[in-house]
Amino acid sequence: MCQAFVHDKHLTIGTASITLGLSTKIMSVQYPIRVASKLTGLPLDTLRAWERRYSAVAPARTERGRLYDEADIRRLLLLRSAVESGRAIGQVASLSIAELEELDRRALSFSKKQETPATLPALQPLLDSITSYDYTATNEELGRLALLLPPTELVHRVVLPLMRVAGENWESGVFQIAQEHLLSACVRNLLGGFIRLQKTDDGAGSLLFTSPTGELHEFGILAAAMLAVANGFRAAYLGPNLPASEVLQAVEKRAPQAVVLGIMKTNATTAAQEDVRRLAAELPATTELWLGGSGASTIADGVLRSGLMVLMDLADFERHLARMKVRFSKRAALWTSS
Repeated sequence: MCQAFVHDKHLTIGTASITLGLSTKIMSVQYPIRVASKLTGLPLDTLRAWERRYSAVAPARTERGRLYDEADIRRLLLLRSAVESGRAIGQVASLSIAELEELDRRALSFSKKQETPATLPALQPLLDSITSYDYTATNEELGRLALLLPPTELVHRVVLPLMRVAGENWESGVFQIAQEHLLSACVRNLLGGFIRLQKTDDGAGSLLFTSPTGELHEFGILAAAMLAVANGFRAAYLGPNLPASEVLQAVEKRAPQAVVLGIMKTNATTAAQEDVRRLAAELPATTELWLGGSGASTIADGVLRSGLMVLMDLADFERHLARMKVRFSKRAALWTSS
């Protein structure tokens, strides 16, 4: 099953398990060098050379050979990213994990480039399992990557490129509807694990994610919800194709700071436009309305409302998250000082 469960401080995602401490994760899984090569996309000779010449990692040694733990894999992924961005391995091999993560964040922020399966070979097992309708393998591979990557990197480097290529494969006839649904189900449950495990910031507020009547695609709102949770927000994910009346009922119960709707241009129908107009008219003044997807501009045409945001892309969505976090942090500071 594509599920994540939490028992006390123990997390299970698929068949992979970790123990959660107060501030650290104790990883028990160890991989032989051939598996480490597959996980990181680094050739065996490169792994050996990085260890021998630069002491980039220090895997455990047994009679069976080298064994790499999750921290080693994470470090190798970061080193690979640094090298691919133009740095020599000798310049970065001695850096700490925190320093490598900072380099990676800067490179990602500067380039605004989304990785694709062609440049991230670790995604190929996911594509293979989806192609063969292997629900369990898809879940396990997503769970493994969730252990190796921080949440925002998991979204940008795995979920988004995977969803993009799955959509392209569906449009070209390579994937069937069932395969798209399989991936959606696994990502939904991965989001559920995010929500249960990520520490939320009460000052950041909450967001509600759905799509209007007739919009069945959920990749965009799933990715946005994961980014919101990774940034400390509380997220209520209601799935796609939800009429305005249902959204308004949920807003009455949850009182979110924003309702986020995803809409494809091909589905910006009259019914969807009526949903958006009703939401614009009846949402509380304290709740913003954010529209994303290729149909956002079309569906927002003629809609007048304070707090209506048309999101150009997920980078724009993250900017609005930052804006809202700053706003509510200031408000929380005022409440504390009063």
